[in-house]
Amino acid sequence: MPTIIWEGNKKEFGTSHECPPLPENAVKLREADGFIAKALPYGIAPVMICILAVFLKAYLNKAVPIDPIFMIPAFIIGFVVALPLHELMHAICYPKGATVWVGLCLRKFAAYAISYCPLTKTRFTVMSLAPSLLGIIPLAVFIAAPVTMKPLLTMCIVPAIFGLFSPAPDYMDIVSMLRHAPKGALIRDSADGLYAYCTEDNG
Repeated sequence: MPTIIWEGNKKEFGTSHECPPLPENAVKLREADGFIAKALPYGIAPVMICILAVFLKAYLNKAVPIDPIFMIPAFIIGFVVALPLHELMHAICYPKGATVWVGLCLRKFAAYAISYCPLTKTRFTVMSLAPSLLGIIPLAVFIAAPVTMKPLLTMCIVPAIFGLFSPAPDYMDIVSMLRHAPKGALIRDSADGLYAYCTEDNG
């Protein structure tokens, strides 16, 4: 397991630790600023899958599967899924010996998990996609549970939407890695964005 350091709520993230220098051959995959807005389109398809699941369940069972009374607690659970739990899922995917700083930036309605440990493409993909399990599992429960269990269905579908939409920047990072990272490259975060680079050992 990596060393995970909880930083609490910060006005800005990535300011409490020093970023080590990158190799000169590092290729930038994305900027540190403004990438969340650019990633929003990557979250459309997962959200549409959740909405389709609701309509199909309603159509097949001739009943509305959502109970509005349970929407507020469902949104609270969704918030927890989309922010701190999402980042914790990223953090636990780093290798033993890595340090990962995890925290919140509530004024930006954001959370973060930052590590300067380089990852292989495969490990980076696993790390990036790990939080989507927080959406896949409740969506699977929503699909499998009977329509009569409306409280459960409501408490599942909202976190499913949050859980599958919140990794939109991670989906974008994977696409950028596949398109621009050199063969055998390592992927590493930095203070000004995400980078890929090769070393003598890996390329």
